[in-house]
Amino acid sequence: MKYILGYDLNDSMSQISYFELNESVPETVAGSEEEERLGIPTVLSKRKGVAQWEFGNAAIKAAEKGTATLVDQLLSFASAGARIEIEGEAYDPTDLLILFVRRSLNLLSMVLTPAEVECMIITVASLEEKLVDVVEKIANAMPVPREKIIIQTYEESIFYYMLHQPSDLWERDVSVFDYSGPYLKAYELWMNKGTTPIVAFVDRTDFREIKMPKYMMKEEESMEKADRIDELVLQLAHDYFSDKNVGTVFLLGEGFEGGWCNKTLKFMCMGKRVFQGRNMYSKGACYCGKDKTKPCELNKEYVFLGPDKLKFNLGLNMVVAGEEEYIAVADAGENWYDSGITYDVVLGNTKTVPFIMTPLDGKGAENIEVDLTGLPDRPAKASRLRIDVSFESERRMKIEVQDMGFGEFFPSTGKKWEKIIEFQ
Repeated sequence: MKYILGYDLNDSMSQISYFELNESVPETVAGSEEEERLGIPTVLSKRKGVAQWEFGNAAIKAAEKGTATLVDQLLSFASAGARIEIEGEAYDPTDLLILFVRRSLNLLSMVLTPAEVECMIITVASLEEKLVDVVEKIANAMPVPREKIIIQTYEESIFYYMLHQPSDLWERDVSVFDYSGPYLKAYELWMNKGTTPIVAFVDRTDFREIKMPKYMMKEEESMEKADRIDELVLQLAHDYFSDKNVGTVFLLGEGFEGGWCNKTLKFMCMGKRVFQGRNMYSKGACYCGKDKTKPCELNKEYVFLGPDKLKFNLGLNMVVAGEEEYIAVADAGENWYDSGITYDVVLGNTKTVPFIMTPLDGKGAENIEVDLTGLPDRPAKASRLRIDVSFESERRMKIEVQDMGFGEFFPSTGKKWEKIIEFQ
């Protein structure tokens, strides 16, 4: 059997979902009922004086007993490039994250083996440049081969999760309120149905002024205080929905638990379908993995374009086995940090390399040419070129072309040409 894993890696709580490739609904795994409901605390603890580590709730309990030192906020420390000092010794937080992820994956040992994993998706709240490097190191250290691991954001997990729900839930826009971190966040899934394929977007809004209820109330956990927070979030919800066509709302995180937000919930339920849950991101990651492994008809009809996605198709027209053929170089909807390719080609009767860029916004195709000025005069098909296309961001592409010569008759000059393309 082959399995799909979805791993939600968060600074506070992480979650793991999985399903067998031919099943329809992912399961969420945890070490206890509390972890299944809330998630696995993204923490480690080191036993004092001994190189012995615990993770999750076991780490918290060990620290509460006073026998171990608790280490939290691992993602924040790793993305900041900081070191963590424990008992006078400095630790790399990325190494600690790798330890946490590997230990937590052991919860699946009774269900599957790494060899049975067809695809693993790691989903995180954002993929800023420093965090991409951190998550890449984690992916490279997994028991699952790196080529089977995909990295994505929560926005993409939301898209794939909704795509596999009944279509009446996403006929109108969908809002996801995430109250699982230090402050409230909102995501809005909407679609441009005037394009083919239909392009889906997820916009994120941070409400940093709306802290977690437990932080806002502190010691004063009174009904009056809770009511004031409810009023604050209610006003925010009024403003947020005023210019949106939202039909479905999801409420995620412990911030919506405890019965303090009754007015907010009552307002959200007016003319909308409201769901409360926890593991949308890890399950959405599972659906993404399944669609990447076994694409369905919906994957042809809908494409997700998040902030980390390429907004165009890029290719070359080449002659293959005597027939002209379009060769894809980069595909719209792919992560920029996963895109890029190297080709060796033989040049015909020209001194340019013409790329074809086709945006998804409905505008016409555009030709991008790399001028090979300085390439020696040679007969057609007597120059071998190495073309390398890479991306420095979703808006910046680099094309490098190198003269590889053609055997002993036409030795390489070592000459290189570079072109930087920046997109709006």
